[in-house]
Order: sequence, then structure tokens, then C-alpha cells
Amino acid sequence: RLRISAYRYSEIDVLARASNMHRVNCVEYFLIFLFGISSVSASKRADADFSFASYYSDHMVLQKSPMKANIWGYLQNDAVNSQVFVELNNKKYEALYIKDSQTMHRWIVSLDPMEAGGPHFITATAGNASIVLNDVLFGDVWICSGQSNMQFTVSSVNNATAEIDAAANYPNIRVFTASLKDSTTPQIDLLGVEEMWSVAGPDSIGHGNWSYFSATCWFFGRNLYDSLKYPVGLVATDWGGTPVEAWSSPDALKKCFSEIECSESPENFEGPSNPSELWNAMIHPFLNMTIYGAIWYQGEANARSPNKYNCTFPAMIDDWRAKWYEATNMSTNKIFPFGFVQLAANGNNNATLDGFPEIRWHQTADYGYVPNPRMEDVFMAIAMDLGDPTSPFGSVHPRDKQDVGYRLALAGQAIAYQDESVYYTGPLATKATMDSTGFISIAYTDVKDTGLQIRSHSGFEICCEKSGTSTWVETSISKINANSLLVMNTCSKDLTPTHIRYGWRDDPCAFKQCAVYSGDLPSPPFIKPITA
Repeated sequence: RLRISAYRYSEIDVLARASNMHRVNCVEYFLIFLFGISSVSASKRADADFSFASYYSDHMVLQKSPMKANIWGYLQNDAVNSQVFVELNNKKYEALYIKDSQTMHRWIVSLDPMEAGGPHFITATAGNASIVLNDVLFGDVWICSGQSNMQFTVSSVNNATAEIDAAANYPNIRVFTASLKDSTTPQIDLLGVEEMWSVAGPDSIGHGNWSYFSATCWFFGRNLYDSLKYPVGLVATDWGGTPVEAWSSPDALKKCFSEIECSESPENFEGPSNPSELWNAMIHPFLNMTIYGAIWYQGEANARSPNKYNCTFPAMIDDWRAKWYEATNMSTNKIFPFGFVQLAANGNNNATLDGFPEIRWHQTADYGYVPNPRMEDVFMAIAMDLGDPTSPFGSVHPRDKQDVGYRLALAGQAIAYQDESVYYTGPLATKATMDSTGFISIAYTDVKDTGLQIRSHSGFEICCEKSGTSTWVETSISKINANSLLVMNTCSKDLTPTHIRYGWRDDPCAFKQCAVYSGDLPSPPFIKPITA
């Protein structure tokens, strides 16, 4: 019997894209799930008559119970009479077939729920051919996506050498990195793999700047593992300089744009920017893989035109969830946990306003916090106090990804794993009221027993209005209570204070020196009406 180890490669084009591909506008309907057939392009593993899909290999993590993990691959049509069987722990599963083309079928198996742990060996057979996945663990699988701050690697962070060496202590974390590929049509499989599934260690985590592995993804996963104590699989699929529209399906985008708006090609992005082209090539191929959740670090590319982000970002989350749920035959949670990083500081001048405050606000669907009624089971890491104006990669790329990953993992433990013992929010402003003495009281909830921590007195502004004309005037903290603080009304006597905002700058404060904290976690930016 022919026995073939799971195919490994660092970079391979699985299917050459046709030279006459047209750009797809976002209202064209593309929807294919594993158990349905459509005209969507199907990438193929042209290297073998019988093979696993591109992101199945030795050392991988498959999603543990209570979900069912899927395994799938390819079989040449002339071998279809040889039924595919997958064997795990002495149990055989018979595969289903889906015809892709005149020459190739896809086969698919849904495994029984498996407890966390391993290693396991999974064998697929078709006639006399056999292929094997060695050293497979079951645990939680997380997708890590976004633009350059997600692509930013461990090799570039502060204290990189020590962090890379420490990766050897985490052999039960496994990592995978997709290649930078775009497509005008949804792909069934990846067009390329940058880093095949690997055991965490210095080589797999510290390969080099902008290659692998993602620092935000790694520190999030490492902190999660320290809490969970069972295997974690991290899948990095990201591309710098890309807008949210490129990562969104046509179905998601048509929730926010007209056909004319969406078919207009954006300009001046460093990476691919056409609607859905990264969704097609770097997200859609993973839909057949059962996952636990996803994290996201993106928004900088949309800061120049932020007004739609309060629609596009929540719509993208909704759409990813719906499509993963159906494509995995309901194995992936229909509202799987989704975490994001609220944009870090940019620049070194706290007087600038270049779209970052608006994006931070819109990342929460204009609530100022998550989860919220629009963004259920969503969590975030606040990063506006983690600026790095001297970063050699530009201030937009802060090197402190350790705190980002730590804060995101705290929120993930609380929301994704329902750990009520974890404090993760920082203080949340609930209302602003003005008294007769001219002071404005800001009340906070989600404050630790130790109360508010004040590290500076600045960062607050009052909107002063008269006859429909308004201006923002700075104010500062005058008094601090356990769960509230007072700021002075700095509007002139002929102007009416209508709103107060906080942290509304691209670079709102020095490193970890914004005004309001609790439990060492910062309060997020906000804008609130002032009531009597």
C-alpha cells in the first residue's frame, strides 16, 4: 500500500489565476458552502491525485469538542470508485464527495467531537493510496486577520530575542500562516501557504520581520494557553495596508453600500483594496475548517475615510459568522467569539485628528464598548495608550504587542470563555451631568474595588455651542471619587456645553499615561451628551 506523509510546502500556487479575470463588484452574489455546489472557483492541489487540502498537515490543531472538526481534500475523478475513508483512534469515517470539475472531486469527513489533547495520527485512504496527518492535536482554533499590525511579527517587537526563545516553552501551541494572495473570485482552497502548521518554537515564531509569526496573534494565543492549559491553534491570514472592504464578502458590503459606491475602486492603499479580493483568497478558503473564534487588528487603512466603518465592520463580523456556521455544517458557533484591537496611538502630536478617533469609536458600532446590542460576543483590547512614536517601523506600528495580546486575551477569557473572575474592560463612562456650580460629573461603571486610577488630568474636551455653531474646548480633571470624576465647564458664558469627549486624538497620551484607568486597564475613548 502506498503511504504518503501529509504534503508540506512553504509557498505554492495551487491554481494559476486566469489572465482575463475581471474585478468583482461587491453586490455580485458569491456564496458556496461545503455541502453546496456553485460556479465559484475551486483551487486544487495539482501536486497529487489524492491529497489533503492545503491547510491540513502534520502538527496541526483541529477544533476540539463539543464541536466537530472537518477534514477534507481532493481525489482525481478517475479514482472516485475508490471510496475515501478517514481513520482516527481505530474508528473509520466514510467521506462524502463533491464534484469540483471534470478532473477533480473534493472529499469531506466530519469527525466525532474529540476532547482536547493528543498527539493523534489521522489516516485517509482511497483504494491502495494512503495519506497521513502526524502529530495532530485537538484544541481551540483561532483565526487572526487584519492589516499590518496583525502582520507585524514577533521578530520586530520589544525584547524580541527573549520572546522568540520563550516560544520553545509552548509546544502545544501550533501556528500557521497563509500567503499574501488576492483573487477576484472566491477560492475553495488557499492559493499559497507561507508557513505550514508548525510547533511553536524559535524558528516558527521568530522567522523574521513581516514574514511569520504574527505578534498580536502569538501573544493572544500564548496568554490564552496559559489560562486554558490545552492546545491552541493559531492561523494568521493578514495583509498590511488593506481596508475592511477587501476582507468583506459581497453579501456583507451590500449591507452598507449601494452598487455604485461599492464598485468604485479605492485608491492609495499599500495592499489590495478592491472589494472582497482578500475575502475571496484569504478567508473564504478557511470556511470549511471548524474554528473557535477570530481576532482582528485593522482600521488604519480606513482612517482617511472612516464614516462607513460603523457599518462595514459589524457587517463583516456578522457575515463571517453566518458563512462559517453554514460551511462547517453548523459545527462552528453561529456567533463565534470575535475579538479586535481598538487602534493604538499614531504619531507623537496629541493635537492631530486624522480619522483614528472616529475609527476607534466606529469599531464599537458607536457604543464605546463591547459586547453591546449590535456586537454580541465581541471583545476588544484598548490600545490607544500604547503608542510608540520612535518605532523604526513608523509610529503606526507600535512595537509593544505584548500588552496588546495580554489585554486581548483577558477580554477573550471573559467573553469567549465566560470567565466571570477576569477583569477586562477598564472603566466605562456611563453619563455626564452638569451641576449648578459649573462642574461636569462623569460617572463610570466596571471599576475595580480599588477605584479609579488617574495617571494624568488631561484628555477631556467639552463641545461648546451657540446658534448651531460649536467648538471643542479642552478641560481637565478637578476632583476624583471612587467611581466618578469632575471636570470644569470651560465654555465661555455665552456658549452652552452640549457634549464631552475623552481620548479623541490620534495620539491621545504618552505610553500608558492616559487619564483614567482601573486595575491597570485604560478607559476607552468616549463621547457623551451633557445632561442637567
